[in-house]
Amino acid sequence: MLERYTERVGNAIEQTIQTDYQQALAQRPALPPRRLRLLEIEPINEGLIDVLDFRHCDLLHVIAERNTSLGKLAGYSQRLIYELKILPALRACHARIIDQKLDVPDRLKLRLTQIITQKEQSFGALLWNTFYTSDEMEQQFALNQPPLPLQGVLELSSIKPALDHFVLLADLVNKSSWNTPEFGTALEEDFESLYRSNFGAQWLTSITLLTHTLERTADAIEQRLSRRPICFNNKPNNQANIIRNVFQRFYAGELQPYLSLVDRQGREWLSYHHRIMSQLPVPEAASNYFHVQLDLTAPEGIWQRYIDARDRHTRAWQRLLRQCGMMPGS
Repeated sequence: MLERYTERVGNAIEQTIQTDYQQALAQRPALPPRRLRLLEIEPINEGLIDVLDFRHCDLLHVIAERNTSLGKLAGYSQRLIYELKILPALRACHARIIDQKLDVPDRLKLRLTQIITQKEQSFGALLWNTFYTSDEMEQQFALNQPPLPLQGVLELSSIKPALDHFVLLADLVNKSSWNTPEFGTALEEDFESLYRSNFGAQWLTSITLLTHTLERTADAIEQRLSRRPICFNNKPNNQANIIRNVFQRFYAGELQPYLSLVDRQGREWLSYHHRIMSQLPVPEAASNYFHVQLDLTAPEGIWQRYIDARDRHTRAWQRLLRQCGMMPGS
């Protein structure tokens, strides 16, 4: 569709439009390796006496489950599910001990305070590692996916529930008290939905191809207008009629609907990531990549480059149509 568009526009204005989609795709940055995206989290090791003290909190079974060999090998999603249960329970236990003046060892009070503080401080890093170092999220930034299909209305909808949950979890980072979310134990289903979707990677391919098309088409129209006028005295001629037909059929009829689809879904996808990442610590070694790829306001980001290309492409067409008296209302 993009090749047909540039070919028809080029023929209509008698100006070759040079495109190289493979080069445009090859210039995209790759997701930094996982080691550069991983945030270090200090482990909490309990001595036997300290662990037994937690019987006052009815948490021995939860801690025992976590300390099994299987629990120690659990991935970040399982660790997050555990933290979503244990942190509210620890806070509730601490509050109950204080409010009811329970007779418990002083070391338990101190240890509870230390553990709660440490878990609260590392919660954001755990969320980051869970989301942005997972295989499922890596898939959203892969470079080997085709663009979104021309009729991709439902492409984003399949992962929106998962992203909604991630936003809610990120919002917990700066809250001092919260209960285990109802969806907390079913987080694996959210990662499964990400695994089944290639939306992010397909959208990144689409926005790259669209930006390249818009930039090169604007180049050609501007170059053509700088050579000599297509129309004189704002009067349409035979060539102008051909240009108008190309505009209506291939721009308004094909490119614009796809542009709108990619724009709308991409803006929503980027907004999700902004709401998640704005609450989380970002590894310095990976911050530039995510800034360029996901920040709606970054001047050097892919979104702003697309917006600039879109607006310049629109202005070029307006100049062309206006010269021939074919702008709406003229």
